[in-house]
Amino acid sequence: MGTSPPPPEHQISLFMKKESPDPFRKAVQIVHSMPLGDLTAVQRKMSNNWLKKANSTEPDADGYWSIRIDEMSNDIGFNSKNRKYLKDAARALQRIVFAWDVVAPEAKRAKWISSVLYPDVEITADTIRFRLSEPLKLYVRNPDVYALIDETVVRKYRRLASIGIYEHCVRFEKVGTTTTVPWQKFRDIVLGESATRKTYEQYKVFKAKILNPSIAEINAEGAINIVLRETKAGKSVEGVFFKVAKGRQYADAAGLDENETSLVAQMVKLGVLSSEAKRLLKEYSPKVIQATLAYTNERKTSKKSEKLENPPAYFRMALQRKWAINGEAVEDVEPKGAEPPPSSGKPNLSALYRTNQIAKAEAYFKVLDADDQQDLIAKYNEQQITPALRLKTKATKPSEAAFFQWLMKDLWGEPNAEDLLEYAQTLLSKI
Repeated sequence: MGTSPPPPEHQISLFMKKESPDPFRKAVQIVHSMPLGDLTAVQRKMSNNWLKKANSTEPDADGYWSIRIDEMSNDIGFNSKNRKYLKDAARALQRIVFAWDVVAPEAKRAKWISSVLYPDVEITADTIRFRLSEPLKLYVRNPDVYALIDETVVRKYRRLASIGIYEHCVRFEKVGTTTTVPWQKFRDIVLGESATRKTYEQYKVFKAKILNPSIAEINAEGAINIVLRETKAGKSVEGVFFKVAKGRQYADAAGLDENETSLVAQMVKLGVLSSEAKRLLKEYSPKVIQATLAYTNERKTSKKSEKLENPPAYFRMALQRKWAINGEAVEDVEPKGAEPPPSSGKPNLSALYRTNQIAKAEAYFKVLDADDQQDLIAKYNEQQITPALRLKTKATKPSEAAFFQWLMKDLWGEPNAEDLLEYAQTLLSKI
């Protein structure tokens, strides 16, 4: 077995890794809800994870959604191996009653006032299954009015109130300012209507202990930037609202609408790098990308075909050759290695093709964001069992050559007969 890959400081460049957005639509009736009991930061993150699951997938025949505990732990940033804590948190979440849409005027609220969100929860050693409250199911699955909540952002928060304040504010990012809410009601929204709130009966204590630290955490994360504003009656604070602007961390995502942001997230989840995903949005229409994503995911989950070993490579080829539009058979198009032609004195078509693709891989690598380049280097070093061929601060020619050969395969897979034929036709057209 080879030695472990060199630490990041000994690789080609030093960059902070930026996680890609992972948004979902959260109905405002749930965003502006009030827990009628104690709620922890882990439970808020867990609830968001379940809502995202229900928002993006279909339930089983019994109306349950299932999620693996290890998958959920990764999604919410729960790094401990203490599964008992997570299971206990899930059981407690089932019992918490929420008052819904408490920010809306009484006349505009839905008919139901309060209920549990997850009336049925089943827990096994590795999986959690849950059902949604029937009156809320439509709002969760197809919200008319919603906040776009980024789970990548939420998982970074350590304070319970930071999550609630972020969710309250992010919906108003384009407007620039939130609605005004009585401060006591806002306190109960972000902390829950429980015994804990008695500690914060005075606004100055609530502001010093909860609002200011949470605002600092939100602004430090950088997804949005918020500023607290107060309304007063005389000298007493009655209500709070926030000025909201896009944060510095995601300034590079400016110009993407909600649908494009979602498409980037879906491509990244498939294994495409973030900067490449944004570039593909400039080369292909959102409609084509969405169709190709669906096409690739269908092939990925197909039980009639062999396992898809390299989904990103399949996705790139499906885009390039318009499989999702032309409707070619899913089972027959995964790239597979082609047998090299017999050796002779004539140029080897397979070798020429590889040389051409390696040059394309180099060009591809050069236009990536620095953090995406670092991700690829780390991925390459992890699988490279020969220490001398790993990329370090001072890369050697053999290590660079090995890296770009690996990158070529990682991007497009081994060439098949169709690839070689297409390349041969390209060469002939230039004669």
